Amino acid sequence: MIREPLQRHEIILMDSAHANTSSKTLTPTSFAELKVKERQDLEEWIKQNPAILGMDLLLISSEFDGFDKTKERLDLLAIDRDGKLVVVELKRDVAGTLADLQAIRYAAFCSAMTFEKAVSLLAEFAKIEKNDAKKKIRDFVDDQEFSTIDKKPRIILAAGRFDDQGVTSCVLWLRSFGVDISCVEITPYRMPDDNRLILVPRVIIPLPEAQDYIIGIEEKDVAEGRPSGMQQWYREKYQLILDRFRELDPVRGSRVTTSQRYLQLPTGRSGVHFEWLFSGSRKEKMLSVEIHFETKSKDMNHKLCAAIGNHKAVLQEKLGEDIHVNPDWTSEWSSVYIERPCEPWSDDIAIWASKKMYALTEMTQPILDEFWSKEKKA
Repeated sequence: MIREPLQRHEIILMDSAHANTSSKTLTPTSFAELKVKERQDLEEWIKQNPAILGMDLLLISSEFDGFDKTKERLDLLAIDRDGKLVVVELKRDVAGTLADLQAIRYAAFCSAMTFEKAVSLLAEFAKIEKNDAKKKIRDFVDDQEFSTIDKKPRIILAAGRFDDQGVTSCVLWLRSFGVDISCVEITPYRMPDDNRLILVPRVIIPLPEAQDYIIGIEEKDVAEGRPSGMQQWYREKYQLILDRFRELDPVRGSRVTTSQRYLQLPTGRSGVHFEWLFSGSRKEKMLSVEIHFETKSKDMNHKLCAAIGNHKAVLQEKLGEDIHVNPDWTSEWSSVYIERPCEPWSDDIAIWASKKMYALTEMTQPILDEFWSKEKKA
């Protein structure tokens, strides 16, 4: 969980696994009942803590209105770890809003956006120099040569409720045509007898329950030449890893495979997560098992990295691997990881990735929990 004092409420962000353990004592409410406003509240919360959307994003603009011959405003614009633009449309409740059509329009408007334009937007949004904005984007996507944004932005619809079947049906249909669109439901819980809210983000499309349907549709798309071969390669390999990992940790393993080069698992704190990551060229590919410290504070990231690094010898002995402690992984973030080559691929690699991740989470989660407990007392 992470606490962010914002406007009228103190916000506590919690993943769905932790929320399930609290469901006996907490009752979900709605943004309408709480009189939460889309722009003044929900948008501001996400601007200060993008992890509310349940994924790793670099926000580059809010209330963007730079579309030609229209006065429409895009709620939030971001870049993901693969360097794709992400259009974020926010609603308290999607019913009757045509949020899907709005988001499609905005994605079409943004499809021609250049890298230099994205740099300018981030510089203005973050109030930094353009060179710093360019470096921030390249550090975020982990590619110092990154300079091209493709013409297919991702779309995220985020809302407190998704009771409109017309919207969800439209989203599923669009995904069948290769449109990367997802729905994130953000459920608020009010803490009894005080002014705190717990926000629980949950990706409802694509649903784990709908995985076979969605994978089947997307595999058909691959056969027709839409997704890239590399995306399909990632999806297949992460499916093999997740199949093994779920046997060890059904809760953290309740993730859907991805076509991205990384797959994250929660620690219970925003900005800190476990992650599998593919890197390198196709012929010299590496697979790593990592902990990433990506909070807003560089100093905090260094402290968290040091907390794990202090146990390096013990962790190396128990994992049977060389552990790399990298406090300056990027200009702001830190990481701890182990890695191995993964080409040519074999079943042993999926077994290695699942067992090492399980061991890493089991050994380091108590260290992280103890660190956060001491920080809270301090």
